[in-house]
Amino acid sequence: MDKTKYGPLPQTKTDARFRKLSEPGKISALPDKFLLSEGISRPSVNWSGSHSSLHTSQGSLNREKGVIVAPTGRITTCLALTAGVAAFGSSFPHGWNTGVLNSPMPIIQAFLNRSCTERFGYSPSQNAIYWLWALTNSIYLIGGCAGAFSAGWFANKFGRKSSLLLLHVLGFMSALLFGLCQYVNSMEMLILARLLVGYSCGAGSGLVPMYLTEVAPVNLRGAMGVIHQFALTCGILCSQISGIKQILGSDQLWPFLLAASAFPCIVSLIVLPFLPDSPRYLYVTKQDTEAATAALKRFRGKDDVKMDLEEMDMEKKQVQEEPSWSFGALISDKKLRLPLIIVCSLACAQQLSGINVVFYYSTMIFASSGIQPQHIQYAVLGTGLINVIMTAISVPLMEKSGRRPLLLGGMILMIIASTVITAALNLAGIIPQIAVGIASFVCVILFVVGFAIGLGSIPQFIGGELFKQGPRPPAMSLAGFLNWLCNFAVGMLFPSIQLGLKDYCFVPFIVSLILFLIFLWRTLPETKNKSFDEIYEMLGAKDDEKEEANGNLIKAVEMSEVPFDRQRSMSNPAPQSKIDIY
Repeated sequence: MDKTKYGPLPQTKTDARFRKLSEPGKISALPDKFLLSEGISRPSVNWSGSHSSLHTSQGSLNREKGVIVAPTGRITTCLALTAGVAAFGSSFPHGWNTGVLNSPMPIIQAFLNRSCTERFGYSPSQNAIYWLWALTNSIYLIGGCAGAFSAGWFANKFGRKSSLLLLHVLGFMSALLFGLCQYVNSMEMLILARLLVGYSCGAGSGLVPMYLTEVAPVNLRGAMGVIHQFALTCGILCSQISGIKQILGSDQLWPFLLAASAFPCIVSLIVLPFLPDSPRYLYVTKQDTEAATAALKRFRGKDDVKMDLEEMDMEKKQVQEEPSWSFGALISDKKLRLPLIIVCSLACAQQLSGINVVFYYSTMIFASSGIQPQHIQYAVLGTGLINVIMTAISVPLMEKSGRRPLLLGGMILMIIASTVITAALNLAGIIPQIAVGIASFVCVILFVVGFAIGLGSIPQFIGGELFKQGPRPPAMSLAGFLNWLCNFAVGMLFPSIQLGLKDYCFVPFIVSLILFLIFLWRTLPETKNKSFDEIYEMLGAKDDEKEEANGNLIKAVEMSEVPFDRQRSMSNPAPQSKIDIY
């Protein structure tokens, strides 16, 4: 081989075949089909360093993996506004309706009693009031299960943005029912409103992370995914503050407290229509190249979006070769079984971690630490504030530290904290009460910190990173359904667990955390700054699939030795796309 023509001799035969791609005049002769599938652009090609990566003017090809590296980007006004409006319109009401019933609970129970007595002519027993209250609470989770399960259908049927707008309309309608229920003295209206807002929040919990991870460049994908959880925790905290009796938690104002979730819906309904839909949905699913290009230009803040289009075009070709994705097809696909198990495990781990139990016990723990009863509600609000602050801190940390360290480290911190809380509760009569209280107080804070940086945010968006466009909606819908189902199960079963295990009621959640930690430690890849092809490769492509990919590249190189007019007849390349991205 002529060293002056090819540079230093490659070490292997495979290297030699890859090196031929950089020979002047060969790139223009390669069929479009192979160039695009390998992420190689026509203008310029060169090898660098140890020849492990093939760099082009538009992207890069990793020789070992044979995948295109996704383009990076920056935060633009359009991207920031889209993330803020989508999260404020869906995620914030989700958090608001999750925590809004805690403070005015006795007042709403009195309303249920009064409505039943005046409208049906009999006074319900205390047990009946308990079940009416439990129904009012739990029907929100039932609606959330149904909404999360249908999120994928909404995403494919109407698109990400249009689906969110429909859900905001539903959320606004439920807020109207909240505001009118006391005026018409209808407990049925209150329960129906909880069902509707639960459905809206459940579907939004899958759509918002999906939308934000699809519009964000790869280096901001994790941060965008955390915004959903950040807005949710802000909603919980704001509802707890507003629910204080001195603000909106009074006998006359509690319907307005519940109806206040209409405001974010109205803001989003006004602003979101002027923002672009997901470019990936427009290009891959709708096959609208013009709309996808326009959306990309707005989100990236530049006119040159060729590299983004190339990366999405590779995914579109793969989607076109696949069957329609349903829940059955998703579950039966062996290649997607591991990522599906990972996503579903994270969704279940979030609710089975015991976070709701810690919040349930926080009042008792703070009382044992010596805090005066009239100040305990503010200590509980302080815990919620810490949850918000740590979730906000996790936004930049997600791209600096990565998903695995934050998730696994957070889970380890939760295991340690809940173990110490269990020990403290059982040693209350042996060691000084003030020591028990201080240790428990500190561990509650540490538990919330560990949850906020890991299980609180990562399960919400990880499905958008582990799955490509086709299977992503059903996968995230299934995970969301399991998340809401586990939330419902914990809420229904915890009273029995508390009655049976007493001060050891944390033990089942500790065991659950340990099991999930071991599984995720062994299986979850680091997805920071990785394209979908790279993540799929880390999850373990089969050897025969790798051989097929290498064979395609070798065939492309060998065809570069054939005159161009013969290549057209031999390769039978696919037609050019609507826009020449080269």
